[in-house]
Amino acid sequence: MKKDFAIALVLVLAGVILFTVWLGYGLNGNRRASPNLSLLNVGEMAPPLKAEGWVNGNPHQDNYLEGKVIVVDAWATWCGPCRMAAPHMVEVYEKFKDQKVAFIGLTSDSEELLPEIKEWLSDTGITWPNGYGAIDSLTAFKAEFIPQVWVVGTDGKIVWNEDSRSAESLEEGIRRALKKSD
Repeated sequence: MKKDFAIALVLVLAGVILFTVWLGYGLNGNRRASPNLSLLNVGEMAPPLKAEGWVNGNPHQDNYLEGKVIVVDAWATWCGPCRMAAPHMVEVYEKFKDQKVAFIGLTSDSEELLPEIKEWLSDTGITWPNGYGAIDSLTAFKAEFIPQVWVVGTDGKIVWNEDSRSAESLEEGIRRALKKSD
């Protein structure tokens, strides 16, 4: 009887995990398959970075954003693909952290999930400022799926977005934005 319960529990947990991964990939895959979704395009002005609160520092203090290329990463604690993309984001951060590049994370997760947000950031090694309850900014960025990343030039315009990925990598987009700012 206990063995049957344990097997059922494992199957349910596996199903939940698979559903979460499928949902994340499904949203991402649907976006790529449908060019009609409106994304914040390259050349458009980036919206203000607003959030209910901030973890790992407030980017609006101490001139953190001034004169910098900004990499904006949209994610959520429940998003399996976001967790899988995090090591690459940390790797990119390590490459550019000593240059004129600021990284900002945004999640729609609310303040009630603050313990989970902090745990997620700790588990993934993300140390840059992250705004929670950032629904207004994510809506303005037209984040119709996650994970999603934008590179914003020093002029406030989008230089690179997920659609740019087929032409150049995130790293190449950041390098191009840095060259434009010189």
